[in-house]
Amino acid sequence: MFQSLKNFLLIYFSAQFIKFIFAGSTSAFANLSSRFLLHQVLKINSNVSFVVAYFIGLFTAFVLYRRYVFPYSLVPYNTQAVRFLLINFSFFPIAIISFNLLVELFNFIGFGVYSHPFSHILVIGLPALITFLLYKFFAFKN
Repeated sequence: MFQSLKNFLLIYFSAQFIKFIFAGSTSAFANLSSRFLLHQVLKINSNVSFVVAYFIGLFTAFVLYRRYVFPYSLVPYNTQAVRFLLINFSFFPIAIISFNLLVELFNFIGFGVYSHPFSHILVIGLPALITFLLYKFFAFKN
């Protein structure tokens, strides 16, 4: 039992996971900055800018994960892309609902103009531990 727990924890204490965090952080930055540009600068609706930014982040994440985190996968490119999108599209309804609920919560607490960015950061960051396993053992698995 302890060996199984140790092996599981070692998945997260690996060079691959560190690369995953860096690639994910970069795609999160692309997501957040594009949402900021769309919503704050171009004055596009909050939900529309969230969706567009989500896709920009997805594209960035796929490219970076495929090239730097899972470069030795023998799974065909199209299969990787479909699996990757399945994972992320399954999380999308949760993400948009969570985003709107967090915005309401943060507005209620009194975060004001910071409600949207804090909500967005939380919604992007929280699924990382789960998605790493899904990518490793499903989307990019040999």
